[in-house]
Amino acid sequence: MFCPNCGEKLETPNQMFCASCGSEIQTTSPPDAPPSPAEEIQAPAPAPASTVPVYDSQPMKVEGVGTHSKKCFTFSLLSIGFFIVGLIFGAISILRFILPLYFFPPFFHTGGPVMWIIAFVLHLIGFIFGILSRVNSSKARKLEASHALEKVGSVFGVFGIILNVLPMVILPIFIGILALNLYVPIPFF
Repeated sequence: MFCPNCGEKLETPNQMFCASCGSEIQTTSPPDAPPSPAEEIQAPAPAPASTVPVYDSQPMKVEGVGTHSKKCFTFSLLSIGFFIVGLIFGAISILRFILPLYFFPPFFHTGGPVMWIIAFVLHLIGFIFGILSRVNSSKARKLEASHALEKVGSVFGVFGIILNVLPMVILPIFIGILALNLYVPIPFF
């Protein structure tokens, strides 16, 4: 016997389902005479199977401002904020060594390596927030409808990454130059 759907040979005569395509087999009473070998060779033409196209499922995009767009924008603002604070700490530490002490108020007399480390860590945190902004931007593009908040957050995130990388590269160069004592301190009178 053969499957009426796909034409595959059935393993047993009392088989309920086809092992190849899974379609249900209509059982009929066994014939009186065994089929001749010529009948077994000719397989019936397979019946046209109705096929349903299977598509890759895409997640539905959420309308309006989603959580990833909000995170993207927030992380980009934090990245730029950490750049500004790190720039202040870095500028104070560099100016502290270039200018004499009497130009600074008493609370700015601390400086040196501690201020450089603080500035470097602030820029590193700002860089991480910039990357998190870009990650949430790509998630927002996939899962949410296009929105201006995500686009602005994405652009600000790129600016945050660039602005925080530059001082992380330049600050060690200034530290190296100042550590070599290439400047001449002004004596106090």
